[in-house]
Order: sequence, then C-alpha cells, then structure tokens
Amino acid sequence: MSESRSTSPLLAKGEKVGAENGEESHQESKTSSKQAFFNIFNANMGTGVLAMPYVIRLTGYWGVILIIIIALLGNYTGKLLIYCLREDTAYEDLSKSTYADLGEAFWPRYGRVMVHITNFFEQFWHCTLFLIMCGTVLHHTFPDSFVSESVWIAVVSIAVLPCAGVRTMKHISWISLLTVIVAIVSSTCVLVYALAHFHQWRTHDLAPFRFKEMSIAMGIIVVTYSSQAYLPIIEKSMRYQGEFNAIMDFTYTLVTIIKFNYGILVFFCFREHTEQIMTLSIPDGAFRITLSLAVIVTALLFYVVPMFTLYDIFEHQLDIQLFAELKDEPLRCNKNSMPKLVFRFVFILLSTLVAIFVPHFGLLMAWVGSFTGTILVLIYPCLFHVKLHYSTIPWYHILFDLSIALFGLVGCVCGVVFSSIQIAKEYDFYGMWGIEPDDE
Repeated sequence: MSESRSTSPLLAKGEKVGAENGEESHQESKTSSKQAFFNIFNANMGTGVLAMPYVIRLTGYWGVILIIIIALLGNYTGKLLIYCLREDTAYEDLSKSTYADLGEAFWPRYGRVMVHITNFFEQFWHCTLFLIMCGTVLHHTFPDSFVSESVWIAVVSIAVLPCAGVRTMKHISWISLLTVIVAIVSSTCVLVYALAHFHQWRTHDLAPFRFKEMSIAMGIIVVTYSSQAYLPIIEKSMRYQGEFNAIMDFTYTLVTIIKFNYGILVFFCFREHTEQIMTLSIPDGAFRITLSLAVIVTALLFYVVPMFTLYDIFEHQLDIQLFAELKDEPLRCNKNSMPKLVFRFVFILLSTLVAIFVPHFGLLMAWVGSFTGTILVLIYPCLFHVKLHYSTIPWYHILFDLSIALFGLVGCVCGVVFSSIQIAKEYDFYGMWGIEPDDE
C-alpha cells in the first residue's frame, strides 16, 4: 500500500513534492517523536475512555486488572508487528510495510485479503458505534421529547452524509486529535464532578468475578486499544524509528493510567447508576446537556476517520475490478464518480440501519471488540510472528506467542457468545423461537 493511500489518522507535516528536494525533503516530511506519541495516543484513547466506568461496574476491581492485562498485551503485539515488518522472514526477503503485507507473507494466497476484510468490518462497526453513541446520548439527554434512540440515530445520520465526499486524509488529519481532546475534557469534567461528590463514594462491595461479565468487559477494553492497524504507518512515518518501542511503552502506560483511574473513580461516585457512556451518569441539568452535546459533536466528527478508512480499503485494497478501472478519479457529480459515491452512501446507510436495529452501545462495543478487535490486536500479530520467524526465535517465545493467541481466541469466542446472548435478550429473540432464557 502506498503512503498516499495511508488509512491512518496521522498528524503529519505536509510533504514536499519533487525529486530535487532529495533526502532533506524526505526527512522533513517525517513525523517527530512527539507527533508519533500523539498519533499512538489518539489511536488508543478516542472516545473509549467514556466507557471505562461501565467496565468497572461490570467487573469491579477485576476490571482494573483486565485493563492492565489488555494494555500489556496490546503494547507487546504492537511492537511485535513492527518487528515483523523490520526483520526478514524465514522464507524470503519480502517487501513489507503494512499490516496487510504481513498477512500476505503469512498466507500468500489469502492473507492480504484476510487482513483487509477484518479491518474493513472493524472500521464499519466503529462507524456504527459512533451513531449509536449519538442516539443514546440524545435519547437520555432529552427524555421528555418521547423520541426513541432509533429515531435519534436516523436523524443524526443525516449529519454524516457529507462523509461520502471526503477525498483524502488531509481533510481529516486533525479530527482524531480534536475528538480525543473533547473526549478527555468531557471525561475530566465528569471526574471533577465525581471528586467533588467524594462523600457519596462507596468503595466496597464491588462486583465479584463473573466469567460472563469479564468476557463482555474484555471486548469493550479491546476496542479502546485497537490501534494495531495504524501502528505500521505511524512507525514508518517517524523520523527516528529507533524510538518507537520507547514511545509505545510510555504511551500505553499513560493511556492505561488514565483509563483505569477515570473508570474506577467515576464508578465510585455513581455505582449502580453508572451508564454505558459516563457523561450520562451526571444528573439532569445544563451541565449534563453541555457534556452530552460535546460527546455528540465528538462522535460525529470521529465517524469520518473509520468511514474514510473503510472507503480506502474497499476502493484501493480489495482489488475490485470496478474501482480498479476508475483508478483515482477525483470525486465529482458525474458518471465517472457515481459508482464510488453510490457505494459510499450505501456504507453510510448500512451503518445507520445496523445502529437503528441494534441501539445498545455497550453490548455492541463488546461484540465488536471480542470479534474483529481481538483478532487484529491479539491473534494475528502472534500468529504472524510465529509463522514468519519460527526458525529464529526460541521455543519459549513461540509458546508465549501461541498462549496470547489462544487467550485471544478464547476471549473472542466467549465475548461474541455472551454479548450476542445479551443482545438477543434485549430483543426477546428467545420468545420468537419459544425458548425460555436463563435470567441469571
């Protein structure tokens, strides 16, 4: 994949075009270590911090341990991906620069498509989650309007229709940073409120260890650490690539501290009233409305990033004949651009329909994280490393990687099953088939 088709929401300097600029121009176009830190921070923070108190509500102190474990494994597998890209494989010297390149090296015939399809659905579900977030927040912020979440989702979907006309990442390169800032500011406001009401805290009798809740919580946490698809582009864009591992360690440590502190401190204040999106835990009033509107703006803005990534995969990476013939024709209202525009509007419509019919933010977030998130973050990197470097790494390293992949597989299966069961209960799918669900 060429750099011009990078799907990572990077903060990068504008590149100078022309051979005469030489190596100096090439270096100037690279990102600094500080920019690399912000890129990794943005990819791992986002709006996921808003769901951390709900994770603690499900799992208690076990949730803190789970957050730390997923962070450690995500940091490890992220650096593992970069190692696989830097080092030659056990078979041949392949040109590798992206996650999909590693997939092709792992499985020459189908590996590239395998990675692209997994990432495609990952980005699609993220788009759906942002719409559900908007609908949920609006429904709870204006309960007297008697408008359901599904109707609110349909309304806000109109605001994301212009996404179909986005041409390059240059139009949205700073959106991820803006959304992270708004998400952190909103979360900090909720945290300050919780700290100001510390006399209401109850720090005992937290939820015990329950496997079902842990599986669902793991899916939610994995979504908030789903940066692996972006890391190869981030590392490649760095001016000093040797600093990547140190930046990863620092960034993951900072992100993890923020997540579990915000999660547990906000939960102490609201306890059983902790909502799936932490800003909704605030009592009704102007303060809550302000925070809710900020969250809605954040979700609508960040919708562009995964949707644009989805466009790029579909139009450039999957080798679909129709789009290969169109090449990189600029988007205009003419017959040449019509196939692209039609498919782009179809993707927006599909994400809206899924959001309307499954308006359960926390459960769908757990399902997505358990399925595509776990595959991209835990399973693929370890399997790729073992397959490509089995002759150069010690047996205990192979065993460790396979253990992580197995842990991810178990988490994937259990998370998908339990979150699917909970979604089915919400819709009384059991009643449709004459089955009595277990109420425990």
